[in-house]
Amino acid sequence: MFEWMKAGSSPWGPPASAPVRLFFIGSLFLIVSPLLILLGMPHAAQAQPFTRSFHIAPGTGEVEVINQIGTIRIISTDTRSDRISVLAKRLSGDSRISSLQNSSGKVIIEVGGRGTVEIEVVVPAVARLDLLTYKGNIEVSNHIGQIRARIVSDGDIFFTGLRSTNVEGHSHYGNVHFSGVPVNQGDYRFKSFAGRLDVKFPSNADFKLSAATHQGGLDLGDFPLKYDHQMSDIVEAVSGAGRSKVYLWTQEGQIRLHRLL
Repeated sequence: MFEWMKAGSSPWGPPASAPVRLFFIGSLFLIVSPLLILLGMPHAAQAQPFTRSFHIAPGTGEVEVINQIGTIRIISTDTRSDRISVLAKRLSGDSRISSLQNSSGKVIIEVGGRGTVEIEVVVPAVARLDLLTYKGNIEVSNHIGQIRARIVSDGDIFFTGLRSTNVEGHSHYGNVHFSGVPVNQGDYRFKSFAGRLDVKFPSNADFKLSAATHQGGLDLGDFPLKYDHQMSDIVEAVSGAGRSKVYLWTQEGQIRLHRLL
């Protein structure tokens, strides 16, 4: 019984020669080692998020964000807040994320390399924003500070619940959506080469409109506009006393101007 336990015996047959044993062990090592390495390496998508926080004077703030691929999302808080917080997540690739605060207090967040990064910045609602991504969406809500948002190629811009005096939104292939109140002396400029412009104002909004589209068409809803110039693709008109200025331009997309419900 248990004869295989004797020296030189094996339950699977006669003992293998030394070269065969070495070959077997070496082959097993080549198979197992890469598995152990892979198990020990964190996946790129599981990389630690990038977080930073900057102190500013209450009621101020200026932020510039430059992304390569991915969403930029702005969360507006109390106008008296004295802090700007950054949370960035690498979703793919080997992107490099950096942030700094220059001598004037401006916070600059920049992504280099290749890959997708999602950036979320918490700012005072009065902060001045300069946002750029080459591909991806830009989202800003409940803000009252000056905003410039640009998408170089494809992606949509969403401005929601704004009361800013100056808003600029450009997307080459994507759409631009705006809902908010055009304040007195405000300036609002939205452009897209191939996307749609969708703008919503309160029914009592006071603004001067210049709108042009070459192939997409105009849908101006039921605002009580007084037309200075009206053609199928170009309109200049006034609602109320025209205390704010609204410029809408698209080459191929549609322009829609409607009342907020």
